[in-house]
Amino acid sequence: MKGLQALLRVRETYIGIVATIAFQLIFFTIWMTAYDGVNERAEQLTIGFVAEDLEVGQQVAMDMKGSIPFTIKDYSSMKKAEQALNERQINMIMQIPADFTSQLQAGKEAEIIYAINQANASMAKNMMEGVAKQLTEEINHTLYPMQQNQAIEVFSQQFTQLPFEQNTAQQISASVKTTVMNVKAHAVDSTIVKTNDVKGFAANFVPLMVIISSFVGAMVMIMQHQQAAQIVQENLSKWQLFFARQLLNIGVAFSLPLLTIGLMHLFDITSNESFLAIYFFQSVMYLAFLCLAQVFVILFGNIGMVINICALSLQLVTSGVLVPKTMLSEGYKNAAALLPATYGADGYYTIIFGGSADNLLQNSSFLGIIILVTMAIATVVVAVKPTPTQ
Repeated sequence: MKGLQALLRVRETYIGIVATIAFQLIFFTIWMTAYDGVNERAEQLTIGFVAEDLEVGQQVAMDMKGSIPFTIKDYSSMKKAEQALNERQINMIMQIPADFTSQLQAGKEAEIIYAINQANASMAKNMMEGVAKQLTEEINHTLYPMQQNQAIEVFSQQFTQLPFEQNTAQQISASVKTTVMNVKAHAVDSTIVKTNDVKGFAANFVPLMVIISSFVGAMVMIMQHQQAAQIVQENLSKWQLFFARQLLNIGVAFSLPLLTIGLMHLFDITSNESFLAIYFFQSVMYLAFLCLAQVFVILFGNIGMVINICALSLQLVTSGVLVPKTMLSEGYKNAAALLPATYGADGYYTIIFGGSADNLLQNSSFLGIIILVTMAIATVVVAVKPTPTQ
């Protein structure tokens, strides 16, 4: 009982209790509001159509557009569609090959090809695979009556050529049976091509894992450095202290990627990108996290850590690793464009799964802008704040 009374006299005890409650409130509030209505915004996912067949294929494409609850975008060639898929502008390609009609007329199984980019949020990938199967079934149901009509026409032509003798009924029966048996209930099959696929279930979680570990690590480091700064601030000027902290940030940011890359190799996470490309991107990403966490602490002191907790949860829901950014509400989409996790996750999709090499450079550029902006804000705040009394 004395121990409990002693703890209740210490301010940090109450801070810990409040922090526990704050974690629950912040995570529940941000996650639940961000994901509310996600399914209703499924139409913001995009499917690319490439109809190379000019006969039945065109009609199938028109019928499907009216029944698909997603955004449809037509492409004149597979090359353009594949480029858009690789850059994650669309979520799936539905290709109707040029020989679609001729295959059906020959009584063979026509094929529709679906391409799904695996370097994407798991929810989007699963939805697209389900859509591909559903579309194939719907096309089969659509084409089956058409083939039945064709079978009747063939039968009618054969019937008019039959002689009216005693065995006429038998010949008609045999002709009908032969014609109907040639009609397939499932005239269309599907092939799903998974682009940028990576073997191993754990690889899918690398972008999310890196984002969480990097920002939480940055938060803890900035918190500890803030406490260290308060201890030594009597012996240093504010600028000496500020620049020393920046040197520490840069030193850690350009050292930590060696551990990250080493762990990736340890767990057999491979990449087509070069060592230097991964090293540079991870360094810039971690420095962006440090600068973001730091600016809140410099602005608001210890209260800035609460804001960093909000920033952590906000970055997780808007980064695109759990739910595609296009399925979030407009407010969270706008927030995503300002946060480093968005560009870190997109860059790591390229590192782990492959894709456009320009993505890595583009994401690094955005992270660089975040570093410059947050550093500028922190510098201004330090300049404005009065020097602590020596």
